[in-house]
Amino acid sequence: MDFETLKVSTRIKSVLVAGGAGFIGSHLVEHLLRQKSIQRVLVVDNFISGTIENLEGSRGDGKLEILEMDITDPGVIDGCEGGFDLVLHLAAIANPKDYERKPVETLRVNSQGSENLVTIAERNMAKFIFFSSSEVYGDQEPALTGSLEEASWSRIILNQKRSPYVVGKCFGEEITKNLCLDKGMDHLIIRPFNIYGPKMDMMTNYGRVIPNFCIWGLNGDPMRIHGDGEQIRSFCYVDDFINALISLLNSGVVGKSINIGNPDPISIIELAGLISDILGVEENFGFVERYPYEPFCRVPDISLIKKLTGWEPEMDLRSGLESTVKWFRETGLERYDRK
Repeated sequence: MDFETLKVSTRIKSVLVAGGAGFIGSHLVEHLLRQKSIQRVLVVDNFISGTIENLEGSRGDGKLEILEMDITDPGVIDGCEGGFDLVLHLAAIANPKDYERKPVETLRVNSQGSENLVTIAERNMAKFIFFSSSEVYGDQEPALTGSLEEASWSRIILNQKRSPYVVGKCFGEEITKNLCLDKGMDHLIIRPFNIYGPKMDMMTNYGRVIPNFCIWGLNGDPMRIHGDGEQIRSFCYVDDFINALISLLNSGVVGKSINIGNPDPISIIELAGLISDILGVEENFGFVERYPYEPFCRVPDISLIKKLTGWEPEMDLRSGLESTVKWFRETGLERYDRK
């Protein structure tokens, strides 16, 4: 499956992308703008976490419109004028440091923000897609954790730092499903698992392990590892993720919650070693206390999307990290130094 040639269905001509200035959103916007059949892409973003720099390569395209607005503002409903065939909700406060400081805003973007965007989709008779998170599976016990299926149980621990984001995403899924079913609207719920690639947020704090390791390695600092580093994760390159999304759009599948990720597992300490090797630096690790309630294992079962579309990730982790490291060397480190 070729990311450059995979086409969006010609039925989709106008798209609203909430959170389109973020990491995943801006990659998706670039792909949509390359489609000859798409005539308009409206990005709605308040630029709290997304940046205009992420859209720099697209801003000269006449099909792109940018509306700086918070999706929790009721005015966004009338502010997003014009017909849309597809409304995508990627807006989020997803950085742990940010959602610990702004729990109410984190909840609202998934509650009021989701309801406002569903209203826009309803007015336009558009398909609505809510981007959830693998975090909805919660804090799994190591002995019981395997690959997570869409119907896997969830263990959410309340009254702790992660809960505003997790609870917000769970609520976002439920309000999306129930509002859309009540209104007879087509919808999908996407659960991304650790998407990475160029243009990632490079603020060094827990929850952004790949950019953290890249920045620390490039600056000659120790790569800080929480606990013993034996936590298991899997990482999906952003081009593969966009391919998966487009495959779902073209399939016509609606009314489902779907994992998108790469099922190949790797421990955090192995990841640190791999990035060190790609950077050409000696392994230099600093071990710190493990983050409270951090899931031990987070790996997706992707049987459902394979069955529905035939999609599978193509980018191996080393090649994807080489591309990501190249971006950090050429662009990301400069951005980080300006923050």
